[in-house]
Amino acid sequence: MAESKVKKAISVRFDPAEYANYSAMVEGAGLAVSDGLRQLVTEKLRQADEADMGKFRVTCDFLWKTPDVAFPEHIGNMLVSVKPPQGLSVELLQRLVFVIPEFWEESNQGLVESFRIDSAYFHRVTEEGYQRTSAKTSRNVTSFHLLKSRWRAAVFDYGSGCSVEELEGRIRSAVTSHFTQTIRCYLIGHLPESRILPEELYSEMMSFRDENTLDQMMAL
Repeated sequence: MAESKVKKAISVRFDPAEYANYSAMVEGAGLAVSDGLRQLVTEKLRQADEADMGKFRVTCDFLWKTPDVAFPEHIGNMLVSVKPPQGLSVELLQRLVFVIPEFWEESNQGLVESFRIDSAYFHRVTEEGYQRTSAKTSRNVTSFHLLKSRWRAAVFDYGSGCSVEELEGRIRSAVTSHFTQTIRCYLIGHLPESRILPEELYSEMMSFRDENTLDQMMAL
């Protein structure tokens, strides 16, 4: 029996001028636009497989707390430390824009978010063109950047029923995957400009922060 192949159709929006230039190039070479796009995906996957991630490390430390009356859903804090791979400098690592993983699940009430993580305010990226927000709910931005290669976040539980061990496992897995794939995309030239803070903008953002107090602010 021949092996069946499942194909997924997607709709992609292009800048009209860029699409015209691209289609002219590949069609001029006797290729269909769809063939050219498939070739791009194949090439990027090959580059991703070959990317040197050898020295890359992500460490997630948690500190669980007794919920207080004012904010009973705030059950703990997390500090993530990142060591960049060979091809990414420590300086540039701080300028990458990351996006908080979300934890939505299907229920008889539709999509629910039984727990979530949120950045400390001093990590958030709110500048126009670089800010990211949740596509499923209206609240604070989900985009953030590292400070001294670290990210401090709070953990909120809305009745998930998970133990802290289960929460740690799920959060650590999602956070590690996001950092890994974001940095991998950067290494193969596949991270858009909107996910990399320009040096001038980053310097302006840092001018409002006191580097002498960052360690204290990020401590668990």
